Amino acid sequence: MKEEAVQRIGDRVRRMREEQGIGKGEFALMVGISRPYLNRIENGTANVTVKMLVRVAEGLDVDAIDLLK
Repeated sequence: MKEEAVQRIGDRVRRMREEQGIGKGEFALMVGISRPYLNRIENGTANVTVKMLVRVAEGLDVDAIDLLK
């Protein structure tokens, strides 16, 4: 993925998580990832697989496509 796209995904994940009032630690546990990895996703520095994108979307109760818009 291009850096801009990865950053947009991270921004959306952070915004949606915060809008739902879910803390980083809590969300990382919900999704089954480490908090540092969640930080990297939200900062746009992690290469996110489709499988991980789906897990994150499920944790946010949205479709994965919503993270890509």
